[in-house]
Amino acid sequence: MRKLTLFRFVYVSSRWLRERLTPAGMVIVGLGGFAAAFGLDTQSNLAHIVFALGLSLVMVDSLAAALLRRRAPRLAVRRHLPEFVSCGQSARYRIEVRNEGATPAQACDLVERLRQPWPSPASLQHHRDPVATNRFDRRIGYPAFLDMLSRLRGLDVDRIVVPLLLPGQRANIDVPARPSARGLAVFESLWLVITGPLGLVETRVPVAALPATLPVLPIRLPVELPPASSHRLLQPGGISLAQHVGDAEEFRSLRDYRPGDPMRAIHWRSFARTGKPLVREFQEEFFSRHALVLDTAAPYPFAPTFETAVSMAAWLVARPRDADSLLDLMFVGDRVHRLTAGRGLGGADALLRVLATVAPTPPESIEPLLATLERNAAQVSSLIAIFLVWDEPRQSAVRRLLARGIRPTVLIVEQDGIPSVDDDGKFAGILRRVEISAASAAMSAA
Repeated sequence: MRKLTLFRFVYVSSRWLRERLTPAGMVIVGLGGFAAAFGLDTQSNLAHIVFALGLSLVMVDSLAAALLRRRAPRLAVRRHLPEFVSCGQSARYRIEVRNEGATPAQACDLVERLRQPWPSPASLQHHRDPVATNRFDRRIGYPAFLDMLSRLRGLDVDRIVVPLLLPGQRANIDVPARPSARGLAVFESLWLVITGPLGLVETRVPVAALPATLPVLPIRLPVELPPASSHRLLQPGGISLAQHVGDAEEFRSLRDYRPGDPMRAIHWRSFARTGKPLVREFQEEFFSRHALVLDTAAPYPFAPTFETAVSMAAWLVARPRDADSLLDLMFVGDRVHRLTAGRGLGGADALLRVLATVAPTPPESIEPLLATLERNAAQVSSLIAIFLVWDEPRQSAVRRLLARGIRPTVLIVEQDGIPSVDDDGKFAGILRRVEISAASAAMSAA
């Protein structure tokens, strides 16, 4: 906890300096600081002259930048974001800049401010920066902290160069962006950067721009699967509300009320008009329904096993399917979610957006997920389960599915060199283990 507090202080302080000094200004301030330390004794050296000169340059440039800030151009910006971007791929979006002032707006820079979530102590303790190569960086952990901040932002955007704009003139600018990790990138604010005439000091002015969000979809990791079953099963009530737990309400006709009919099936408008209760009849349909279960019981955010499981689920969700089939995605968030795509209920993009923001849950969250799976297993034609561990509760659930005649495909994501519990070959043919190193190599090849 102390390390996280220290890292946050260092990051916020360095960001405060970067927002007010240019790289040249940082050099001048640094040299001035060294000169001040060595020039305390003005009789033995002339370092104090360097300090005074540097301080004078920074102060003069600060005053000039403050005057320029009062004459800053009035710009209005509108972002045109895509529906989503994908992690690991280059991305672009467009902004429309308009000069609303009465004087020309000189060429300037704009800076996006994205929401910055902070990591938890547990995630910082386990996270390792893949770029850090020396022992000092790995031991201290600050590069890993910076890597986590980039992942939590989801997106990095460089400065935006705006050309000269006459009064009332518009400009459309393509902005490159670098997705750093799956998630939801939140554009909080936009700032106009004004640099002093000496190029040492910067000041920032807020620009009128509405906040916006951009989903960053996860990487898709290919998975080898056996041929899936394509037989159809009866789906009571049709599919109009199939993304919700419970019977759907595909309306077919009205009939008289019978004792035992659920109250929610009563058509109240007809009841009010005729004076007798009428009940809606639901249409029963047969179609293929496939289930994908994602285990979210991970120990900490950005755990390698969890991120690999999400990438595998993303590839399975994005696979082409028959137009006459459904896919149920089951996972645990604040509760057990069962989301459905296909046949007018939305495409794979909706499920990918959900996978972009799915987060780890406590270990006990697997119990309600397995219970929901068993309750709905009779409706599915095929089942794929992605587990992070292979313990007794998960094995027992799979045994019960096999006893009911359902043969699932189970994928176990494991840490390299840390095999999960041995099953003595009881689940041969349905169980496949995926190691992190093999998954990373497959993602790099993709």
